[in-house]
Amino acid sequence: MYIKLNVLFLFFVKLRLVFASYHVKLTSDSPTVRGGTVHFVARLYEDGAPASGRFKYIWRDNSILSHSAVHESDFNVDRWSVTYPANHTYPPGPYEVQVTVEKFYVLFYIEKTSQRLMFELTEQLNGKLLLIQDGKVRHGKFVSNSSPVVHKVVLTESDEEYINSTATSILTYWFVDCVYYGFTNNFTYTFQYPDIEKKHQIEALVVAGFEPITTPAPPTTTTPAPNVTLPPTTPAPAQTNISTTLQPAKVKRSVLNLPVPSASNVSFPFVCQSNGSVVPDQSKTYGLFTRKFMSKAPIFNVTITGNYWISKGKVLDLIVKCQGSAPFHYCRHIFEGVYNITGNETCEVPPPDSSDQCMFSIRRYFPKQHKYTIVIVIYNDVGKTVSPVTVTVYEEAKQAQLSVIVVPVASSLVAVVLIVFGVAYYVQNRSRFIVEVADFNFGNQSSDLEYKTFRERLYDSISNAFLRAPTPSSSEPTLWPPGRKYGSLT
Repeated sequence: MYIKLNVLFLFFVKLRLVFASYHVKLTSDSPTVRGGTVHFVARLYEDGAPASGRFKYIWRDNSILSHSAVHESDFNVDRWSVTYPANHTYPPGPYEVQVTVEKFYVLFYIEKTSQRLMFELTEQLNGKLLLIQDGKVRHGKFVSNSSPVVHKVVLTESDEEYINSTATSILTYWFVDCVYYGFTNNFTYTFQYPDIEKKHQIEALVVAGFEPITTPAPPTTTTPAPNVTLPPTTPAPAQTNISTTLQPAKVKRSVLNLPVPSASNVSFPFVCQSNGSVVPDQSKTYGLFTRKFMSKAPIFNVTITGNYWISKGKVLDLIVKCQGSAPFHYCRHIFEGVYNITGNETCEVPPPDSSDQCMFSIRRYFPKQHKYTIVIVIYNDVGKTVSPVTVTVYEEAKQAQLSVIVVPVASSLVAVVLIVFGVAYYVQNRSRFIVEVADFNFGNQSSDLEYKTFRERLYDSISNAFLRAPTPSSSEPTLWPPGRKYGSLT
């Protein structure tokens, strides 16, 4: 019974292995120039994980003279490389490769999966033209006008391997805006674009020659003596060396037969829209790489104005200005204390603001007394600047208000001035004032001062009117003593 269970268990294990899900992923380094080698890679997966076991990889392409190969391996990765000569047997165009994977079970292989992949053979070299400034690759359509641009042709690995191993000469001819500027033998060229907001086009034509290298015999040069009449005492020169130096000149690419430092002239196909007017040399391999871009001014002349020392409770107000090519993107980061910038600060968080003019303000309230560093990041399509500003927030000493001191002092001064002027005015004008003094004699009691009723007063008035005594003469003495006179106060 135990043996039967083991056999049944092994049967189900084998059944799972047979019906497991297999998938092969096929890749290549295509496109590849004719004459080069295409490298294929197959990766086998079982239920999404790298497969294990012993496998057989069966390769085949669909070229006219088909290539095939069979590899047995214990790994889930297999590689196949095929070289396609540059002849009429393998014309440029698309091709197909297929890989079939079989897995070994006990005594035989069982097919598990297969995959097909399209690849391409090209007439020209494959790669890309890089624009490098300040050690950084420009991936966009803009370059800075403030620094030179290093133009570099980077071929695909298979194409570079092909021409480096087989070509006897490799030259790269450079054209800027349809002007020929010369050639290099290291795939690089340096040029600066000083204009602002101007479009440019750079073209690099790589020419690989496969002529066998021959060592020419040293030439024999005979220079005739010049026909010069000399004095008898001076012997004629036995030999005259004549050297000529040609200055380089810019040549329009419309003139396709360009002089280069070689024994023969070279024509340039493909460049400047030649439209087939120049037939390429079948013994050479070409590669044309083009980039279009615009030169712009980077960020420069950044100025930050405002008060960096503010009292607690007040709002910081800074004005930032700069120059360069629009559009401008900017942001700010605030750190407590002193912050040393690294130059790697970005505006990813927070997202930047944008403007066509490089002028903006920074307003910020700081709640406590401290030192802060504001890092201002400004960038455009070709440059970036990082500017730190240290702001100090201090607390003012509390003092009495100015009005509490000024108003009382001013009022006191005004009062003193008024008093002084009043006293002076009185002293100056006191002689103008005379006070008369009346001396009344209240010693005699008159009957008129006795209390009487209204009837009694009316009766006395009528009686006095009819019975009044005659007016005394001047000789009679008066009731008021003659010595009693009004006198002066002084």
